[in-house]
Amino acid sequence: MKRLPFFFSSLSFALVFLLNEGIAQVGVGTSTIDPSAQLEISSTTKGFLPPRLTSTQRNSISSPALGLLIYNLTTDQVEFYKKGTEALDANNTTTNQTTPANVGAYQSFTAVSNGKISSVEINLRNPATTNDSKARVQIYAGAGLSGTLLATSDEITPTSGYSFNKFTLSSLNLPVLTAGSIYTIYVVAIGSVSNFTWVSQSGSDVYAGGQMGIWHNSNEGFYPTFDMGFKINRVNPAWTAL
Repeated sequence: MKRLPFFFSSLSFALVFLLNEGIAQVGVGTSTIDPSAQLEISSTTKGFLPPRLTSTQRNSISSPALGLLIYNLTTDQVEFYKKGTEALDANNTTTNQTTPANVGAYQSFTAVSNGKISSVEINLRNPATTNDSKARVQIYAGAGLSGTLLATSDEITPTSGYSFNKFTLSSLNLPVLTAGSIYTIYVVAIGSVSNFTWVSQSGSDVYAGGQMGIWHNSNEGFYPTFDMGFKINRVNPAWTAL
């Protein structure tokens, strides 16, 4: 029976141990692990060898994770899958009036380009008279809240005065954005809602790609002549050479 090379068997053991322990630091070739590292490999005679793929094989990877690392045999380069720079997609910045919503409000929109949603900006103020309440954004497929929940943003503490507040999505959970498809952003207060109001446009449908709705308990409804002030930011992840 063939024996595994020492380095490979040690690395395999380390990875298994790391998975089992969850939070334990692991060192291969060292007992002094840097405090910032979960896994550290040390050697003065050998290197770390990532998976080696052709461009065709690389492109066949289904839904590569951000940060995925390979050596591209076709281009002779080490590459990683990078989120990329944000660009503005669907948006409405025309606002002139505040609209109360004592539980939450939502806005449907039509995607302009393909990509992934990286963040959402909503023109609102803190949903509490003490300005200490938090809020988050949920993104649904389709118009309204009956579609599939695609992602939930990080929680933020909105500003005390009206401003475009940015809700960022985790890099591990970026929903796909398909040009021409309809999505809905739903803003939910966490804590007091005594000052939960939004800046919106009434009297005319200033954003033709969707409309605003109000959620109260189990009652849901769109208001065709209202639109929230919002910005949808997208990214287009791609393989990038190191």
